[in-house]
Amino acid sequence: MNIDLTPALREPIQQLINHASRINSYKTEKYWYPLSIATYDVEEILAAIDSLCSFRTTMWEKTAEFERRFSFYQGSKESVMVNSGSSADLLIAFALTNPQSKLLEKGDEILVPSVTWPTQIWSVMMAGLRPRFVDTDPRTLNVDLDDLRRKIGPKTRAISLVHLMGNPVDMSVVRDLCTKHSLVLIEDCCESLGAKFRGTTVGNFGLASSFSFFFSHHITTMEGGMITCNDPTLSDMFRLLRAHGWARNTKYLQLDPVADIDPRYMFVNWGFNVRPSELQAAFGLEQLRRVGGFFVNRRDNARRFAKHLEPHRDIMRLMEVHPDSECSWFALPIVLTPECPFSKRELLTHLESEGIETRPIVAGNLARQPVCEYFPDLQGADLPGADAVHERGFYLGLHPVSAPDQLDRLGETFDRFIRQRT
Repeated sequence: MNIDLTPALREPIQQLINHASRINSYKTEKYWYPLSIATYDVEEILAAIDSLCSFRTTMWEKTAEFERRFSFYQGSKESVMVNSGSSADLLIAFALTNPQSKLLEKGDEILVPSVTWPTQIWSVMMAGLRPRFVDTDPRTLNVDLDDLRRKIGPKTRAISLVHLMGNPVDMSVVRDLCTKHSLVLIEDCCESLGAKFRGTTVGNFGLASSFSFFFSHHITTMEGGMITCNDPTLSDMFRLLRAHGWARNTKYLQLDPVADIDPRYMFVNWGFNVRPSELQAAFGLEQLRRVGGFFVNRRDNARRFAKHLEPHRDIMRLMEVHPDSECSWFALPIVLTPECPFSKRELLTHLESEGIETRPIVAGNLARQPVCEYFPDLQGADLPGADAVHERGFYLGLHPVSAPDQLDRLGETFDRFIRQRT
């Protein structure tokens, strides 16, 4: 913008934030430990106002800059921003079956996790692929690798992975399976920004990966998402699918002129309209500057809470992390053991009454959701590990700006409850 309004706006915006925070504390007084809290502040708001005052609100320079910086952070060659992580999953799936890319055929089988956010599954179904559920390891919350091996059959053409709750899958096993069976691999990293397996950032093992910047995620753009890949041609496919099949937003595509078509309005594929806004990208640029600190705080808070649970391993456990992994803790997921002397309902009722907000581990076993009634491919799977997560699992929030004593208070609440019942 031509006039720098930042000095004039910073103080009144800070006052508004402080006032709103006081009001909001009364509205949310039910929970002293909520599922999520805001991680943005004055800088993100000023960046968004800058876009509004510049009259550049639709995808523009800030989006391109955020994509560039995200690629640098992620270690990928290409990044394409979209309006949500679900849209990122959608475009990846549609790129697989697009006649221009010729990666997969409609009707091909793709192995999918049984515990994940549902749009990872809906996306491949909408793109014409046939999903087959793989069981979940209740210790890691990721795919059961033995079941993954068993499920690979003559019709299998691809694997869609999720690194759930920021916990990397053992990619040495998965990559070997993909190489052995010539399978396409895609990754859902919506909950795992910054996680690594043997030094490689997740999202760089497969053909393409998706990220989410929803309010409660590692960084937020309110709503927003990103696709990353290392293939320039494929990245242009994502840009076409992002915006109507419109050629003007591509970076590498070389097109011959067509006599009766204005090149500014040339459509070379089909597509959606899932573009982000400049306001979202403005938030993202500021959040990327803080992501390192967020990562450390989440990790340290998870470790602090884990110490409180360690004496009770025979009753409940946090998810296990592979020794070669660097977990990007998204939340505090807990699974009760079969020997636990109290029910999950009893514990969650107590936690909620004590001001601690809880949730299921995403959708639990997706095969048990009512929607499966309409889709035969989602029926009939034997998924004992996913059932265990469904029946005995839940999670708590993990805040990158929480003070350590909050985690101690949280752990002490668990200690008291367990000691009263054992």
